[in-house]
Amino acid sequence: MAKLKRAVVIGCGGALGGAWAAAALRSAENRLNWDLRNADVIIGTSAGAVLGSLLSAGVSVDEIAHWQGGHSKSVFAEDAASVPSLPPRPKAALTAPGLITSLLKRKVSLMTALSGMLPEGTSDMQGFVDLIDAVVPPGQWTRHPATWLMVVDAANGQRVALGYPGSPPIAMNKAVCASYAVPGWCPPVEHEGRRYIDGGAASPASADLLISTDVSEAIVIAPMASTDMGMPRNPAEAAERLLRKQMTRIVEKEIQQLEHAGIRVRKLYPGRVDLDAIGYNLMDRSKRHSVYETALRTTEEAVSRWRV
Repeated sequence: MAKLKRAVVIGCGGALGGAWAAAALRSAENRLNWDLRNADVIIGTSAGAVLGSLLSAGVSVDEIAHWQGGHSKSVFAEDAASVPSLPPRPKAALTAPGLITSLLKRKVSLMTALSGMLPEGTSDMQGFVDLIDAVVPPGQWTRHPATWLMVVDAANGQRVALGYPGSPPIAMNKAVCASYAVPGWCPPVEHEGRRYIDGGAASPASADLLISTDVSEAIVIAPMASTDMGMPRNPAEAAERLLRKQMTRIVEKEIQQLEHAGIRVRKLYPGRVDLDAIGYNLMDRSKRHSVYETALRTTEEAVSRWRV
């Protein structure tokens, strides 16, 4: 029998989305009884780029889970790869003003264009650099043969898969910072004359990149998608749900494309219990451990319905 080729896709979601995704990875690995580090393709976006990079460098799902869950036996510092829960004072400049032109030319979505209208963030990204440098030699790329980290070109709003054949060569620590360059929070990353921002500004997961591969099965972990979210009365939470609905439509469309191409998809999204734990501020690190613990329960229940 031909070897089953699998991909792991980990989407964006800020600090709390990363905590939820770590629990989802653990539940998926336990259910499938398969080491996710052996994925033939790993796609990571923003928070997912952090987790995907660690996986590709040989860090186990258990170790990632211990770190996100705040367990003392984690080798990673508690504050590793963190940005503040509230955005620091931004620069007096927009993140990517050129995206409005791309919107008028109908080359990008309104969501992508609006992300470029947020002020340019100023968070210190050194924690991400240190985290990746602990597992990938500084200045190098992971040895995994197909790890793709998603960013958006700030000039035109187009997705770029760093690490993909033909993409600009870049160090993994810098690529992670670019993929996590959350508009309003984190600064764009400049590389070879281009400026890159958070890949989630265009797609929460970019799972559709797998259509051009020979992957047979995809595990899609999308913290910003949900099919059980409701509409809260709190204005801030309601705004978060509107963004989440748009992102869910994007992820669901990508999954339909994969299935149409004959790729089996196993997906995990947060449910209402998870969203209640997360709240409206996805960068609120004070909730990280409680979100992780909640997700351990909810994702374990979700994967129990997978056929293996």
